[in-house]
Amino acid sequence: MDRLRRGLDLILGGLCCGLLVVLVAVLVWQVVSRYALNAPSSVTEEILRYGVIWMSLLGAAYATGRGAHMSVDMLRDRLPARGRLRLDALVAVAFVAFAGIVLIWGGMKGVTIAARQTSAVMRIPMSWVYLSLPVSGVLMIAYSLLNLADLARGRPHHADTLEQAEMLGE
Repeated sequence: MDRLRRGLDLILGGLCCGLLVVLVAVLVWQVVSRYALNAPSSVTEEILRYGVIWMSLLGAAYATGRGAHMSVDMLRDRLPARGRLRLDALVAVAFVAFAGIVLIWGGMKGVTIAARQTSAVMRIPMSWVYLSLPVSGVLMIAYSLLNLADLARGRPHHADTLEQAEMLGE
């Protein structure tokens, strides 16, 4: 399980980092072409828009795996250790339900609807953009199942436990 998580983290983290580098380069080109060359590129805006969509959803899946998603810890901090494990399991199950219903099922409906549309400038199929929803949903479910497996072994997978382990050199 740990090997699978590390592999997913490596691939997804690398993909997000690579996408960020590409988006920064495209943004620099957009600024240079607009202000220095006085000939704005029409393609850059679409690349940036769709790139940010993909990066946000892939980043959300990565955050799910790291236990770094947004949360309100007020209740969690007041619970005993057993209650925290149960709450963490409930959160992981909620992620599976959300990812399955909203991202995968709803996302596939979006992909189907968008299959007949193309983007205005680059003329790429809009289904490629909407595909980010089910892809991130599958990744979120995979990470949530890994998180549930860790919880079943009594090893919560939270950002704070990761940071503590890194500080201790584990």
